[in-house]
Amino acid sequence: MKSNLKKLCTITIGMDYLLNDYIFYSNGMIRHRYSKSTFTYSFIKWLKPGELNNIIKRRIIENCPKKYKRQVRQILEFNLRMNQSSINK
Repeated sequence: MKSNLKKLCTITIGMDYLLNDYIFYSNGMIRHRYSKSTFTYSFIKWLKPGELNNIIKRRIIENCPKKYKRQVRQILEFNLRMNQSSINK
């Protein structure tokens, strides 16, 4: 079912040794690979853009390779300027 997906890019927003990657696909699907601790790692969850909060979206955009930034923004349905004002309040 998901074997025919074309991967756009992988964006890492993790810190230290914990895995926290978001893999974006051309059809708008997002795969989240993450660790809960150093002992429990490599969980996978398929997400829709609406399931991510604005703080996570902002971190994804900040860490996104420039080449894919426009496509990732479109997938996330995210307007950085509009959301910065709500974060700074």
